[in-house]
Amino acid sequence: MTKEHYADRLSPAGGYHRRDDLEFSMFKHGDQRRPGKCFVCVLAGFVVLSIVALVFAVTVLRIKSPEVKLTSVTVKNLRYGNSPSPSFNATLVAEMSIKNMNFGYFEFESGVADIQYGGATVGKRKIARGLARAKETRKMNITVDATSSNASEIDINSGVLELRSYAKLRGRVCSLKIVKKMKTAEMNCTMTVNLISSTINDLICK
Repeated sequence: MTKEHYADRLSPAGGYHRRDDLEFSMFKHGDQRRPGKCFVCVLAGFVVLSIVALVFAVTVLRIKSPEVKLTSVTVKNLRYGNSPSPSFNATLVAEMSIKNMNFGYFEFESGVADIQYGGATVGKRKIARGLARAKETRKMNITVDATSSNASEIDINSGVLELRSYAKLRGRVCSLKIVKKMKTAEMNCTMTVNLISSTINDLICK
């Protein structure tokens, strides 16, 4: 080996070239790894957004029909007898609840609550239009006069009357001002009136 070749190998310039090559190689391999990391980040973000969108659609944008039922009924001014014919007359004071399970308000139109006995309507009461806020259970009192001059003599003698209450409220559910959908809430309740004690037993709403 000549002195010139030996000097070139020990020269600072030769060392700098080798270091530059090493740095270039590291930079090149680093660039190759970055696109892979970006793809993983984008994919993870897409999955998270998809889950959030699914939960939002299931919980917030899903519209359900509100629930309407009677929570309590009180009997007042009860009169009954078999003369001249089996009959009864009573005032029913009921608490009605409207349960809105949606994330938007339920604005309902006016409706009618019926009291039925033996398949016939014996009392009616108008329900004023109103609004149940999001995730709210709105309660209201309604008073219905129930009268029948064609009652069953067996029922009067037994001291027990089977009554049914039905109501339908139609309205619109507005969720976050994004979704507006018409929904109908129906109430179907049965109850037993004890004529002797003037009380309501077995109040069941479906």
